[in-house]
Order: sequence, then structure tokens, then C-alpha cells
Amino acid sequence: MDEMLRRAQAYVGLPYLDGEFDCADLAVKVQWELWDRLVTLPLHRRRPMGARGQAAQIRALRDELADRIEAPQTGCGVLLLTADDAGAELWHIGTVFQSAGETWVLHNSHALGSAHLQRLADLRRRGMRVEGFYQWREAL
Repeated sequence: MDEMLRRAQAYVGLPYLDGEFDCADLAVKVQWELWDRLVTLPLHRRRPMGARGQAAQIRALRDELADRIEAPQTGCGVLLLTADDAGAELWHIGTVFQSAGETWVLHNSHALGSAHLQRLADLRRRGMRVEGFYQWREAL
């Protein structure tokens, strides 16, 4: 296991707090603490409640905060898609870590209740699809 993946493990278990610390908040925290990259969520950002609210906000802010890249690389964001029981598309953000030829995702999930570090392949097997990989834009 490489050093960056070990550092990512320090975030595992941070609680998911609806309206206070969600998948986007974890991604921003990790960007700052591991790469000194300041990513600022808009001040007008209304805290969405629940998975559908988060999905709508992620979709709306994606192009404002990040640029799509072709392949995953350590430190980039990944947008994941899944569907709820009613078939609504849900969006989710994670941070990518590459180690020993595998892609890992650090993410904070409402469904899991806390932050987890999981192989991307395992997330795919659980029904998540990759919408894309993104390089965060730094705040000016």
C-alpha cells in the first residue's frame, strides 16, 4: 500500500452528517489537507437534505467547480451515479487514489453513515456507474 492510500485511510469513519458533512464536504476537506488545494463550494450553496437533494446540487455545480479528465489519477474527483428505489438518478462524489494498479475511492455516504475507502470495482459491483473523473478547480 502506498503512502497516499495510507493517508486516505485516516478519513475512514468520519461521520456522514446530513446537511453538515456530506460527500462534497469530505472531498473538499481532502483536497485541502492532502494537496493544499483550496476548493470552495459556493457561499450560496443551500444544504440539500437527503440523497436526491445532493444529487441535484452535484449535477448543478459540476461544471462550475471542476474540469472533466479522461482517466482517473490520484487526487481527482469521481462522480458516481446510482438509482434510488423509485428509479431517480442519484449523484455521488468521491476522491480517487491509485495504488498498485487499482483505483480506490474515498467517499462519505448517507447509505453507509460514514466515510469509506473502497475499490472502484467494488462500487461498480454494487450498482454505481462512473459518470466521469474531474480535476478540481482551485478557488481564486
